[in-house]
Amino acid sequence: MTTTTPLPELKPQPPAPRLPPLLPWGRVLAAAGAVAVGLVLFEGLGSQADEVAAPGNDAPVVEGDVIRFSPEFAKRAGITTAPVTVERLEPLVTAHGAVTFDPRRFAAVGARITGRVRQLDAVVGDQVKAGQVLAELESAELGRAEAGVLSARAREKAAEADFKRERRLADAHISPERDAEAAAATYAAARADRVAAEKTVEALGGDFDARLGVLVLRSPIDGRVVASRASRGQTLEPSHTVLEVADLRVVWVNLQVYERDLGAIRVGDAVELTAQSGGGARLEGRVDHVGDLIDPETHTAPVRVVVPNEPIALRPGQSVTARIHTSGPAAHALSVPSSAVTRVDGKPTVFLARGEGTVEPRPIVTHAEDGVRVGVSEGLKEGDRVVLGGLFALKSEIYR
Repeated sequence: MTTTTPLPELKPQPPAPRLPPLLPWGRVLAAAGAVAVGLVLFEGLGSQADEVAAPGNDAPVVEGDVIRFSPEFAKRAGITTAPVTVERLEPLVTAHGAVTFDPRRFAAVGARITGRVRQLDAVVGDQVKAGQVLAELESAELGRAEAGVLSARAREKAAEADFKRERRLADAHISPERDAEAAAATYAAARADRVAAEKTVEALGGDFDARLGVLVLRSPIDGRVVASRASRGQTLEPSHTVLEVADLRVVWVNLQVYERDLGAIRVGDAVELTAQSGGGARLEGRVDHVGDLIDPETHTAPVRVVVPNEPIALRPGQSVTARIHTSGPAAHALSVPSSAVTRVDGKPTVFLARGEGTVEPRPIVTHAEDGVRVGVSEGLKEGDRVVLGGLFALKSEIYR
């Protein structure tokens, strides 16, 4: 059985009294209060912003051609200066170039006639010896030439036998002497035909130790197969290179040297080379040739460096930077420390001190350097001071 409990009776409540509308002066007071609160908040935020921005107040300022900075910035950036002085410079020429094969240690192996690749006996990376078989080609042209040799040899052999027989008969006065002389001429002609046929096969690259019509390609040098340009079954024309073999134990580096530096370079000068890839490997070589012609557009001439390369560290096509220790005459010249020179817009530039907290980016013209100091031919004078430390911080202001 369910029991129902009656709900208590709710009494109606009187309505809440309405507030009187604000008088005009009340609205003014409320607005003034809101403005006051806003000003307090704004001042608080402003003071926080000033506190955040305060450390950057000593940032350098670029004014025209100079950069001005505070002592605090100079200390933080580690800015130091050094004087421009006249020093005795042993010329050290820096140049860029690329590694290439020594052509005396390189061979492009190919066919002299049209043929089809029968087999490849070497692939890229293989070490090969001079005379080692690299590939075999089948050639109908070679087959015909070799068959011509066989025919010529047979004719020569028959002519030789005829000549010997006629000679015996003539000596025995059984046949006239003119028959022996005719046989001798025929024999000589047959011998000449045989020699010509063999020379033809030799010119085609034929090898009589191989099968008839098979052209054997052999390596002419000791080295490594560095390129393969044919596949089995491919038909090749006479101008086609099948394999390339190179001895990389010695390579060349072809440098482009500015004409102003050529006078100090001599054949035999020591060269220090740094590869721009491959972990920055450093090697040493010698100047082997200084070019005779100057490119009128780049104002450079080629300088060839021979580099011992065992174990293999440099590879043809690789970019290198070279420092040539020239044997040319040393000279006294206006100079600055090498670390004071940077590049701005591709030009050698120093930061010239113009007073306390002021420097000027000054383009200069350089010449010989010895690895420690750089000769300056234009842009500075003796007694000037240039920034030595903190270059990066100042240079970044130019591009800000």
